[in-house]
Amino acid sequence: MDSKHFNEGGKYCPALDGIRAFCIIFTILNHVPGRHWFLDGTVGVDAFFPLSGWLITWLLLEERAKRGTLDLGAFYLRRIFRIVPLYYLTIAIYALAALAVWLLSANPSKLEELRTAAIYLITFNSEYRPDEAGVVFGHAWTLGIEEKFYVVWPFVLFLTGRFTLAAATVAILIIGAFFGLFGINDYLIRGYFGLGIGAGLALWLSSSSLAASFFRNIPIGWPSLVMVMIMYGGLVTSPNVFWHLGLSASAALLIVSVWSHREQSVGRFLARTPLVWLGTLTYAIYLFQTLAINVAQGLLQKAHLPESFLIVFIVGYGVSVVAAWLAHNVVERPAIDLGRRLAREWSGRGMSQRELSSGPPAK
Repeated sequence: MDSKHFNEGGKYCPALDGIRAFCIIFTILNHVPGRHWFLDGTVGVDAFFPLSGWLITWLLLEERAKRGTLDLGAFYLRRIFRIVPLYYLTIAIYALAALAVWLLSANPSKLEELRTAAIYLITFNSEYRPDEAGVVFGHAWTLGIEEKFYVVWPFVLFLTGRFTLAAATVAILIIGAFFGLFGINDYLIRGYFGLGIGAGLALWLSSSSLAASFFRNIPIGWPSLVMVMIMYGGLVTSPNVFWHLGLSASAALLIVSVWSHREQSVGRFLARTPLVWLGTLTYAIYLFQTLAINVAQGLLQKAHLPESFLIVFIVGYGVSVVAAWLAHNVVERPAIDLGRRLAREWSGRGMSQRELSSGPPAK
């Protein structure tokens, strides 16, 4: 694959952070008690999954096109320091919160649930946690699916090289093996479908100059967004997993469109500074959201204010943004910078070793 197939706008696309900002709003809406029937916040993750699938795959393919290979060590270092430190900090905070509930109310139920869930949380397997593990940090199920994608998919791309069909076939076989060994449910279907549709589009555009040209030259952002809204309408009126899959596919088209054709109006709207700023905090907001909602309810009770759905959402979202901003600056950003530095050092050592093994340059 020639590197000219890749978007010339660079690796960073602000509109993707804008999409993340809207996704997390829907996700928080889903966890606020008393939401209305027409608000289905579960769709937030249906856009998150294809975004991850597209972005990770496209950047890996871009690296391979430019360097001729993939530096898996550097990739894994960046991912570990991007995901793990803040994730484990969040587990610790949830544990302290459960301990506080037990000490203040003598109710050990949350602590017992978290104890049961601990092994699944620590090993990024929350999507397989049993019912008795409760719902404490229950939204970590998405991270379990994504982490498996981050670990396995780059390795598959590395092994299969430029054989696109082989990479897709191996991925399908691995997912089938997961389903056969550990069972299947709607969450797993939505997660792997979303990641798959995003990764599949990246493979398609990287191997087809016609497809890449279409997305670069024809803006389909608004039609894709209309498709997202149609799928959402079907979901809230007639709930079914297939509406989730349709929404995920529609969101994938929107993601690829705003990445490839950045001057279209929907992309410029999503790239507005406030949305981009909120989008950069998405991971921390996602981790802290349920704790923030509980804090919001407690604050409203202390102030003797009504705990209506809208007020809890506004306060909870505000608390989550503040907590996320602090966590981003104190933990997340330093960890990301450390991971990037270690990845550069890893790549540098690898380059030096290759140069040594190749001997002196020919004269």
